[in-house]
Formats: sequence, structure tokens, C-alpha cells
Amino acid sequence: MKRVVPVLVGLMMLAGCTTLHQGMREAVPQAETWAVIPFVNNTETPFAAERAEAIATALLYARGIQRVVTAPQDPAADAEALPDRGLKRRQEGLAWAKKQNIRYALQGTITEWRYKVGLDGEPVAGMTLQLVDLRDDKVLWSGSSGKSGWSREAVSAVAQQVLENLIKTIELR
Repeated sequence: MKRVVPVLVGLMMLAGCTTLHQGMREAVPQAETWAVIPFVNNTETPFAAERAEAIATALLYARGIQRVVTAPQDPAADAEALPDRGLKRRQEGLAWAKKQNIRYALQGTITEWRYKVGLDGEPVAGMTLQLVDLRDDKVLWSGSSGKSGWSREAVSAVAQQVLENLIKTIELR
């Protein structure tokens, strides 16, 4: 009994570290070209959205999607885009992808990207993603996840785990 209690407490602690909610309407062909649309940054961490976009792009390649493109960005517009958290960049990215006749777009919102305040300073990352069919602007898949890591982990490592957990739930054909 003395051994069971610590194990149960440890499992309860781990269960509270990650959340994942997702929904899928239909399987998506991986042979199509996918666009990673600029993410919206709803955090106080500068460039969290750009970091998440880069990780998401790499993870899509890892899932077997061979044609992944990102919307071109105007570096001069970055200073203007920061106050709106990336909403303008997202709209421009969606318009660009449609003009390129790209069928699927992955867009997201960063909800948390920081270290918790405290003695250990655990990293925390949270985000939502949507896969959109650009022909009719229909959301084919949506997911939301968050995770807190251990004090020696980097926020980017925790964010990669969050994104990987989300992206692996997209049903491909």
C-alpha cells in the first residue's frame, strides 16, 4: 500500500499537466499542398506565434505532408502587425494562399507561451489550431491543447509537444 500511494499521486500530478481537445470532420489528403498561415499571438511573449509556425511546419513534414508552404511576410510590416497580435498577418496569409490555389491551410492561436512565476519556473504552452479548406472556408479539424513542463525544460520544447499532440490527431488519407 505504501508503494501504491506515491504512484497514484504521481499519476494525478501528470494528468493535470496536459489537456487536449480536438474534433475531426473528415480525413484530409496528405498529397495536397498545405499552407501554414500566420498564427495569432494572444500572449505577452514576442514572436511566440512565429516560433509556433516554424515548429508546426516541421511537424507537418514529419507527418508525411510533402508540400508545405508559408505565406511570404513583409519584414517592414512586423512593427505594424505586433499591436494587432497577428490578425492582419493571418488575413493576408489566407488571401495569399487562396490566390495561390492552395487547398488546405493550418492556422492557429497561441494562448500561452511562458514560464510560470515561482521557484521552479515551469514552462507552459497552450494553443489552438484549425485546418481550413480554402475552397469554402470550412473548418475541417480543430484542436486545442496546453501543457506545463518541468522546471528544466524549455518553453519551445513544451510547445513542440503540444503541437505534436495536436497535429498527430489530424486524420490523413
